[in-house]
Amino acid sequence: MNMPNNSGNAPFVLSVLDNAFTGVGHTVENTFQEMIALAKLADKRGFQRFWMSEHHAMPGAAVPSPQMMVARLTGETERIRLGAGGIMLPNHVPLVVAEQFGMLDALAPGRIDLGLGRAPGTDGATASALRRHHAANDEFPQQVAELLGFLENSFPQDHPYSEVHAVPGPWQAEQNRVPPSKTTADVWILGSSTYSAHLAAQLGRPYAFALQFGSADVLNELC
Repeated sequence: MNMPNNSGNAPFVLSVLDNAFTGVGHTVENTFQEMIALAKLADKRGFQRFWMSEHHAMPGAAVPSPQMMVARLTGETERIRLGAGGIMLPNHVPLVVAEQFGMLDALAPGRIDLGLGRAPGTDGATASALRRHHAANDEFPQQVAELLGFLENSFPQDHPYSEVHAVPGPWQAEQNRVPPSKTTADVWILGSSTYSAHLAAQLGRPYAFALQFGSADVLNELC
């Protein structure tokens, strides 16, 4: 995991999660300008990360695509890590997510985080419109493994996607005879239960717990 140099005076690192809240009498344009201003302030004040969450078809949340806002913020900030907290992976194709975050890391090397969740981030009807099928939650570990294979270009030769490569990425650098990128997006597992915590442990990945809607008794659950 990439850890930036600490700055500021807090005794521990602080980060921001922005859910892009909006509401009656508040336009999405207002919300986006407020997000940009908050990210710039957090960058200036020495916060470690600025994450955004994915929500669909909700009147009170304005970011269905965190990666698009991350792309904007790469040009608005200088040192803070930017990321999705998170991308609801069963709503997406792993190859496309790998391509998107390869591009983001090229725009802001060493500053990109990719948090992965398995909830739909919406209601059942909208999840269906996203082509999210009924077994999506159960297939989350396989999707994460596939995403990591694309990000790292690490599929074994007998894998069906061994000749499929995410661009930008290590394969493209090799083909173009240039040094590979020294950085890649940090992959986090997100969750509100022990299921995702155990998966993160198995994969050796950092874990972010959604205490706002998870169990407050997390220590006993994880023991």
